[in-house]
Amino acid sequence: MRERPEYKPTLFDRYGPDAGDMVRAYSYGLMVFGISITGGAILLAAGRVRASLVGVISILIVSALFGLAVVVVTTLISNAAGNAYKHLMVDGSSTPYKEQYSYQQALVMQGKLDEALESFEAVIAEKPDAADARIKAAELYARDKGNPVRAAELFRQVQRIPGVSTGEDIYAANRLIDLLNGPLNEPGRALVELRRMIEKYPGSVAADHARGAIAALKPAHITKEGDG
Repeated sequence: MRERPEYKPTLFDRYGPDAGDMVRAYSYGLMVFGISITGGAILLAAGRVRASLVGVISILIVSALFGLAVVVVTTLISNAAGNAYKHLMVDGSSTPYKEQYSYQQALVMQGKLDEALESFEAVIAEKPDAADARIKAAELYARDKGNPVRAAELFRQVQRIPGVSTGEDIYAANRLIDLLNGPLNEPGRALVELRRMIEKYPGSVAADHARGAIAALKPAHITKEGDG
């Protein structure tokens, strides 16, 4: 069995939205550094600065300081703007950043589905609480790989993760129900999952939808059992 490749987090996986700000800050710093070097060269050519090793080193140091100052100021401004946005949009509380798994997504875009799934499986093996990785892998198995059994296993794993978010839990339950009522052809187990959702989230929209699904699923399930 081929060893699964180790997942290598990208810059955006490690720093989330802040990665874009970092790239911009360093880009601006390099641009200012380049402009400063050009300005120093012009001063040298015009005789405004003494053409010596000390003069060249001085230009390099001053240019580097200008560039570094731009990086620091840009980063501070970006952080301040980001904190203000979080305060306004999420009522002062920070929202944990989710890994984007851009490496795996790139493999899928390149048509390397098996490699993407191997990488996802490596992440899943290393991170028992990685709900999003399981959901993404399960969708690939169900939609592109034609493996509803493994997809269902992963959705069940999401449901068993301690502290899984309500949204992820409900999404995994709904997709599991779709698989049970579809390619897995287990409507009885689909009914069990629907009832479990109603018990867990009794006053939610998801529970209302589950009640409607039960009403639609029961007659077909009873008919199937009668035929058998």
